[in-house]
Amino acid sequence: MMRRILFWVIPISIALLLCSCGEKIDFGGERHDVSVVFCENVHVHFGKDSVQDANWDRRDGGRLLVRNIVCPRYTKQPRVWARVTLTSAGDPWDKEGALLLLPADTTEPAIELMRFFTPFGVGHFSDAPRADEYRPVYVPAWEDSVSWEVDITHLLPRLQGEVQLGLHLDTWTDAGYEVSARLDFEGSPAQRHVVKKRKAEGLLNTLKYSAQQQLFTGFSDGPVSATWTADRAQLRAQLYYTASGHGGHDGGDEFTPCEHVLTLDGEEVLRYTPWRDDCASFRRFNPTSGVWTEPTFWKGDTIQERIASSDYSRSGWCPGSTAKTVKIDLGNLSPGSHQLEIGITDAQNYTDSTQNFWNVAAVLTYAE
Repeated sequence: MMRRILFWVIPISIALLLCSCGEKIDFGGERHDVSVVFCENVHVHFGKDSVQDANWDRRDGGRLLVRNIVCPRYTKQPRVWARVTLTSAGDPWDKEGALLLLPADTTEPAIELMRFFTPFGVGHFSDAPRADEYRPVYVPAWEDSVSWEVDITHLLPRLQGEVQLGLHLDTWTDAGYEVSARLDFEGSPAQRHVVKKRKAEGLLNTLKYSAQQQLFTGFSDGPVSATWTADRAQLRAQLYYTASGHGGHDGGDEFTPCEHVLTLDGEEVLRYTPWRDDCASFRRFNPTSGVWTEPTFWKGDTIQERIASSDYSRSGWCPGSTAKTVKIDLGNLSPGSHQLEIGITDAQNYTDSTQNFWNVAAVLTYAE
């Protein structure tokens, strides 16, 4: 058992809806693949009308969808994937979203199964009259949708039996997006591939997914910490850390590399800079991205080359991508109190004009 003292936790009271999905068990050497659907082509948008929905429990102005699902239980170790498909229903902007496990214990923060970033206008605007004017020669056609998949096998201990999931999408329009999400369990055919007896606990999550929360802007003031007490040794512990920086102004945290330093009980365990410089590879999903020209040198001459907003490098994300999670091996942790501290070098202050903030999440897995 692990007791937590969390720096950033705001309880959220949510009525539950049960998804009709039977529970399955994997016996013997037979392989069982199970797909559990959370939502299929659901309209996620902002506004009063979106909250008045008999089929879903919607919060945060309709942007948070919540329901219960029933996950299978396995006797042999499966592989688990979170898969999300998204199409714009009229929102032309890039937005942050997440598929979340919402623990029953409200002192534990939400555990992210996937953090994703919508591209500019995929699908809805792909056939717009002016879309071809913005399409570069290396993109044969604008995509109709974007799909992501993330391996979340390390979260299997929390994805058995009935669980509460939420899908949050930070859209501010009544048009919003059409979204499908599911969990896929791929059973193992190996006779002796028994389920690993591990646990998974959320330590910290600064993502704003509730109307009761504010954007978390504390990293500019110094390191942020989460403290927990282990009743027994936590063996072969691993920390899963996800970070993305935001602040859309020129020179803000979204467009400025910032080093992250993580320490556990005073010892450094990770020092890295979350940065994506491959955003142009997602260009085919971004038909409404703004386009400018920048001077470049080619064949002895200076020419003006087109570049889209979606092409620019960013702090840990690109429009149309998912956030990358870093895994850190911590070894064996002794019983007693532990503290994880996260510092972001050069994190900038939040103001009404700059709006700098960082969304970070940390999950601990271990055996006892």
